[in-house]
Amino acid sequence: MRFILSEYITLLKEDGELDTLITDLLVGMKITPISIPQRGRQHGVDIAAVGIDPDDDKKKMFLIVVKQKNLTRSNWDSGVNSVRQSLNEVIDVYIRTMLDKRYKKLPIKIIVATNGEMVQNVQINWKNYVDENTKKKRAYEFWGTGELAGKLDKYLNSEKLFPAEYQSYLRKTLAFIDLPDYNYAHFFQLIEEILTKPEKQKQKILKRLRLVRLCTGIIFKWSEDINNLRPALIASERSLLLTWDWISKHKHTEKNYVKAEFYTLFQLKRKIGVLYFNKTVNHYQTQHSLYRYGRNRIEYSLNTWEELGLISIIGLGEIQEWNFYAQLNNKENVDIYSKSAINISNALVSFIFNNPPLNYPEYDEHSIEISLALQLLCQTGNSKWALKWMNNIIIGFYNSYVTHKFFPLFRTNFDKLVDIHNGDDMSEVDSTMILPIIAEYALLLNNEQLYQDVRTLVNNTFPKVNLQLWFATEDTEKDFCRTNYSAQKGKLKHSIILYENMEDYEKEIIEEIDLFIKEVTFEVYKTGFNFLPHLASRHFRAQPFPAFWRLPIKRSYELKQNE
Repeated sequence: MRFILSEYITLLKEDGELDTLITDLLVGMKITPISIPQRGRQHGVDIAAVGIDPDDDKKKMFLIVVKQKNLTRSNWDSGVNSVRQSLNEVIDVYIRTMLDKRYKKLPIKIIVATNGEMVQNVQINWKNYVDENTKKKRAYEFWGTGELAGKLDKYLNSEKLFPAEYQSYLRKTLAFIDLPDYNYAHFFQLIEEILTKPEKQKQKILKRLRLVRLCTGIIFKWSEDINNLRPALIASERSLLLTWDWISKHKHTEKNYVKAEFYTLFQLKRKIGVLYFNKTVNHYQTQHSLYRYGRNRIEYSLNTWEELGLISIIGLGEIQEWNFYAQLNNKENVDIYSKSAINISNALVSFIFNNPPLNYPEYDEHSIEISLALQLLCQTGNSKWALKWMNNIIIGFYNSYVTHKFFPLFRTNFDKLVDIHNGDDMSEVDSTMILPIIAEYALLLNNEQLYQDVRTLVNNTFPKVNLQLWFATEDTEKDFCRTNYSAQKGKLKHSIILYENMEDYEKEIIEEIDLFIKEVTFEVYKTGFNFLPHLASRHFRAQPFPAFWRLPIKRSYELKQNE
């Protein structure tokens, strides 16, 4: 947290930003400012305050000189605005003529505060000056970025770190964050507000990006304090997605400093995910482990599906790191992140088979979680478990319908779901995306039996069901990181036929690649950040991008043709 604060502080301007933040810090330290920051010359003193010094519990007068950037030889003693000149003015002018008589008998602490650090070659100058000018009732301190970050972390309420227009959103987020049904709307709006305005200057671009990271870091810290990392997990998803949306819309993706900042935000999101996984992994080894977190069987089922998506995203984040280091030929880190992804995948297998509701989708939109989990399993050597699980889902479709006339709701509606399970309503067997996705994964894994099982289920049990798949179009790119893109953009292929010969269906997929698979032209694919479409799908409840399994099907087909 202090590291994030330090990086944010370095970007603040001296007037109106850094001095305002220091004023708020003093209030947090229960030190009362008696003069507010003003533009222009103030005889060396930017902020004057009085209060109890936490270092020795004595009442003192604090005179603060605010400067920007590192304290170097060039700004230590060169010109009227140099640090030394300002300090001399504090002694020669401010204390003698400007200080109120009420405070003249108090000990004085003169502080140089900057959003940089003191470079090594000026430290001797500072020490000599302090030694020469320290008196019985006059002392000196230097508050650089590290010291400021530490004090801010210790004394200041989180929302005070931000400009006034953002404080209300953060205050409301922190007030509601531990409520089980809170939807994080205030945090989402906060990030939207930060990233509303386009920027062209490097300093301003970095400031907005680091402010997003600081917000996310604060939610992370509060989530740790309340022993519940889920809010941080959800908040970090939205931060990452909206940040990508902003930098891509304003054409910043090719700037190296923007790439570095975005990657750092991704690292924060990844860290939160791994900590969440480490905290919850023991539950995955226990049968019906999530049952106690729901009030009834329906909530148990929905909770398991949500958890499935969260675990899958965490594992796919490790695969993203794995791929990054593979591109750099960094074998050591490739081994680290590949093992991490495999460990998460193995835990996912345990979770799936220890929680039977994952064989019985409640909503057709659980195609999202199914796709994410299959991506992780197939990329980490767990294809046999993927096949077994898909087979269980096919059996679950059949058993649910034969015994209870239940079919996953094509349109998500909790009230209707409850009514159906209570016998007050009937399922409508109209459309599904889950079944064609499973059929295509059967093809990807070259499993004729599973493909035929899906086909038999459709032909014999659900002959009138409309098999559908969603596909991205070119205009999906501008929205996929900020909304439910599949509800507003893209194309729908409907009335899909699963041919008797699996190879015929495979050929149809190959023929459709150029027609339907448009997401490969998106900037996110060009930069190798394939994790984001997975994250967007889970976070916004949007359909998965078929490129993730259809392109591997094409590659497999081409390999067979070349043999």
